[in-house]
Amino acid sequence: MPSTGHDVGAAGEFQDGKPRRFELNGRAVVVVRKGGEFFAMRDGCPHAGASLAAGRVTGMPLPCRPGEEAEYGREGEIISCPWHGWSFDLRNGCSITQPERYRAKSYRVEVRDGRVLVVAA
Repeated sequence: MPSTGHDVGAAGEFQDGKPRRFELNGRAVVVVRKGGEFFAMRDGCPHAGASLAAGRVTGMPLPCRPGEEAEYGREGEIISCPWHGWSFDLRNGCSITQPERYRAKSYRVEVRDGRVLVVAA
């Protein structure tokens, strides 16, 4: 049985890396597109409550050993809070620096018949 979800628009209406805010069942949710993937999470920074939809979508430096040249990756998968710069992984809502302590609830997203559906928000 297919899951139900909240229709937030046509997939073609979303720009890569541009967060969009929606109210779903009284909850603020931010949706971000990266190519053919869509991510959704609670639109509130767990640190001080700022709207993550007003933040920037970026990537991050990848782990490396001392003396190695740092590489940048995960472009389009990290969202940063506009108030204090806290960063969260769009794939799971976890804080980049303290994933065991801070997390924004993430939601499953499906694309069906060209429509973006946020599931269980």
